[in-house]
Amino acid sequence: MLKLGTIDEFKSLVAEGRGFTKANLFYVKLPTINGINPYGLGLLCSDITLPSRQLTTQERVMGVSSQKTAYGYANTDVSMTFRILNDQIARSYFESWHDFIISQYVDIEGRWEARYPDQYMAPVHIYQLERGQSYPLFSKQFDKKLGPININIDIDLDIGTKAIANYHWYLDRAFPVSYTSSNLNEGDGEISTVSVDFSYQYWKGEPVDGKSEASISFNSSLIKFS
Repeated sequence: MLKLGTIDEFKSLVAEGRGFTKANLFYVKLPTINGINPYGLGLLCSDITLPSRQLTTQERVMGVSSQKTAYGYANTDVSMTFRILNDQIARSYFESWHDFIISQYVDIEGRWEARYPDQYMAPVHIYQLERGQSYPLFSKQFDKKLGPININIDIDLDIGTKAIANYHWYLDRAFPVSYTSSNLNEGDGEISTVSVDFSYQYWKGEPVDGKSEASISFNSSLIKFS
């Protein structure tokens, strides 16, 4: 007979796991492109579809029954949405990355060159965060004046580049295969966004020790395109 746990056991389980993880606490770390600061772009990211993996299978028939057998896997693209500031930094960032991948010859009109993958692929890191006690964290949905407009910034980071991370996704050899801007219209004055799809060769997810502070630093190990 199945015996369900008590409410106290459930509360104890949640406490041991340091509470439920929140889907709206996250940060993405991007490579440096043409001197554009990736830290600010990480703060402007408002939505991420996490990497997933599907096994590729082959049908195997044995007598009157059939069974799927795995022979490989396929990764899905990772989509991210970024808010656009009046300085258009997010658009400039991804346009610069694309222009580097497929660049036009300066001395020959109408000629284009595709670079080698090792030249334009770079690692991308996604962190899921949690509220911690070691560093003061901002609350979600606070108003911060940036230029001539006020926007809600979804961050839960210490502005000094420290955060409490509990999980980390690593995208190896990633690059933006497409980016799409939101439409301009006479609506309610919504914030413009750009949606980017990243392709990559391999991804890995791993938990981060919640007892230690995970540093999200941009002082080293950055790929700079020129």
